Amino acid sequence: MLHREQVEQRQEQLRAQIALLPQEQRKHFYQRWQKQVKDPDSYAVLNYLLLAGLHHFYLGKWLRGAVNLVISIIAILLVALGAGLLGLGLLVAITIVELPALFRSELVVLDYNNQQMQQLLEQVKSA
Repeated sequence: MLHREQVEQRQEQLRAQIALLPQEQRKHFYQRWQKQVKDPDSYAVLNYLLLAGLHHFYLGKWLRGAVNLVISIIAILLVALGAGLLGLGLLVAITIVELPALFRSELVVLDYNNQQMQQLLEQVKSA
């Protein structure tokens, strides 16, 4: 489970490492970072459609997003074809699994951005 203090502390450590980069590397880092950083508000909006798993696609978690999407489509089809109880059960199950991400969307995206920042920092340092 993510803890806000740890994620924020990691972010500060990464920022300190970036500040120590030579100016040209730092400039290169920020140029690339602008293209990779994800917005917590966009994630949250997509998460409101949590049954479809769109928030997973936004963070590049293609498999989990596809699983959510397929289960949602199957559930809707089951409801439409008369197996409503089973379909509703699937929708409730997805909701229960995805609800924590909705309430912690800012922290989830901050952690994702930290991971991306770490990878990019390593790439810039090795270049």
